Amino acid sequence: ALYYQQVTNLEQLDDVLKNRLMDYNSMAKRGMELVLFTSAAQHICRMVRVLKTPMGNALLVGVGGSGRKSLATLATFVAEYDHFSIEITKNYQVTDWHDDIKRLLMSVGGGSQEAPVQTTFLLADTQIPKESFLEDTSSLLNNGEVPNLFNAEDKTAIMEGCGAAAQAAGCNGQAETLAFFTEQCRKNLHL
Repeated sequence: ALYYQQVTNLEQLDDVLKNRLMDYNSMAKRGMELVLFTSAAQHICRMVRVLKTPMGNALLVGVGGSGRKSLATLATFVAEYDHFSIEITKNYQVTDWHDDIKRLLMSVGGGSQEAPVQTTFLLADTQIPKESFLEDTSSLLNNGEVPNLFNAEDKTAIMEGCGAAAQAAGCNGQAETLAFFTEQCRKNLHL
């Protein structure tokens, strides 16, 4: 649809991406010094197109140091989405992972009493120390949720946070509101 516009002027695309990179560097804690050659610009365009596609997700494959994370970060900024990633430490456990995923889902699903936010979750293979993390990631991709992640207190917060939006969409009751929340997560989370 709107995101399939052919680029006819590569110099103009290069200028736009360089300006967006300068904007990112002026706002980010850590700037990125990238050389945006034609192939890199094409990859950024592809990533933006995937991110802007409803429920669009991507698996970036390449050798270490090839710029996957940097280009994905810039594509997220170009798409005007929030960026989310986890910081793995040697003491990072499954409970830390679940807390991070809860925080992410509350943000993208609207359960935090703020409007849902389009977010890109950048997850590298080095950030998956336990097989259960991969299973949870698969569940996020397939269903928009992680089974048994939210306790009763979390579900109450979700009901309060997105209850009005769910009612406006015609959802009544806890089950329908939680299903609405999950659908918002699927729409607003891009991995």
